[in-house]
Amino acid sequence: MPPAHCQTASELTSLMHSVQRVGTVIERAYGADALTVACQDGKAAGQSVPHVHFHLLPRKALGDRFSSNNDAIYSALETGEAGLASGMQKYPINNSLKVDADENRPPRTLDDMEQEAQWLRTFFEPTKILDLP
Repeated sequence: MPPAHCQTASELTSLMHSVQRVGTVIERAYGADALTVACQDGKAAGQSVPHVHFHLLPRKALGDRFSSNNDAIYSALETGEAGLASGMQKYPINNSLKVDADENRPPRTLDDMEQEAQWLRTFFEPTKILDLP
C-alpha cells in the first residue's frame, strides 16, 4: 500500500525516485557503504504528524553502532523522533556536522540541521547530479 499522502501510482513512483536520488547523494556525501531507509505511514506505525516522509540513514559496514544488530536502528529511530522537539530546544548549537552513530552525541539544533541542509544542497547542483539514477 502506498504512503497515505501519495494518491496515484505516478506520485508514488516520483517519490521513490526522489528517495533513490537523495540516498545516492547521502551515500556519496557521508562516505556510506549503504543506507537504511525507513517510512512510518500512519499513527499505528509511529507517525506523530500525518505527512509522508522517509528517514535515509547513511550506514557503514565497519564502525556502525548497529552493525551487530541492524534491526536495533528502528527502535533508536522511534526514540529519537519522540524526543526531537524537546531535544532541539535543550541543546546549544553544535557546529560540527558529525553524523556517526555516537550514542553520546546530543540531538542537533535547528541551526545545525539548516547548516547541514545548505551543505547537502551543493550536491544537487545540476553538474553534480547528471550521473545519478
